[in-house]
This record gives sequence, structure tokens and C-alpha cells, in this order.
Amino acid sequence: MHRLLLLSCCGLFLSACSNFQSTSNVDKQNFDEYFIPSQVPIYEKNELLKLDYEVLGAVEGSSCQIKENDLPADIREARTQARINAAALHANGISFQSCITFEPDSVCLSNIICYGRALDITPTSKD
Repeated sequence: MHRLLLLSCCGLFLSACSNFQSTSNVDKQNFDEYFIPSQVPIYEKNELLKLDYEVLGAVEGSSCQIKENDLPADIREARTQARINAAALHANGISFQSCITFEPDSVCLSNIICYGRALDITPTSKD
């Protein structure tokens, strides 16, 4: 008798939850975009001497502190933005030429812009 009652309660409980819909703040597009910079590795100039590559174009990325309570401009953010821009050119590598810190102006309290080259690296065979 107790078993039947327990099974009936479990069945009722499970069926009551079957129409439950959950929502999530995880957006697939945001999730995919989060990993874009990691798909564009950074190559130092001396590493390029040993590689076969094609320059796809010049890219830049910036980090700007607009308001006083915003985070200060950050070189990592500027480099990440440049990697995102390189990915938009279908690059599989980037080589940075320089990063420049600018004086405060009417738009940015602090501003860093990094310049680089988006690269198409030809994979080397491991013979």
C-alpha cells in the first residue's frame, strides 16, 4: 500500500514538472563570440621568420575610458579587440606592430590603440 502511494506521488510530482519551462541568460551568440579572440593566436615578429603566411590586412583595436567611473583603458582589451577584428578577416593569427597610449581628449579620458597585421598562417607539415 505504501509503495503504491509512493509511486503515485512520484508520478504526480514528475508530471507536474513536465510543463515547466526554464529560461537562461546564456545566449548562444554571446557564447560563440566570447571565444573568437582565442581563435586568433598572437605571433611575435621573430616567430614569423619560420612560418609561411599571408598578410590579410591591417587591424586595430582600442580601449577607451569614456567616464571617470569606467575602467581605465587597458592594453589587453585593445589587443583583444584587434584579435576580434582579425577574426572578422578570417585570420588564424595576428602580429602586433605597436600599441599607443593617447593623451586624454574630448572623448576618452584614457585611450590605448593597438595596431597589428591579420595573418593567414599556412600549417606546417610534421614530416
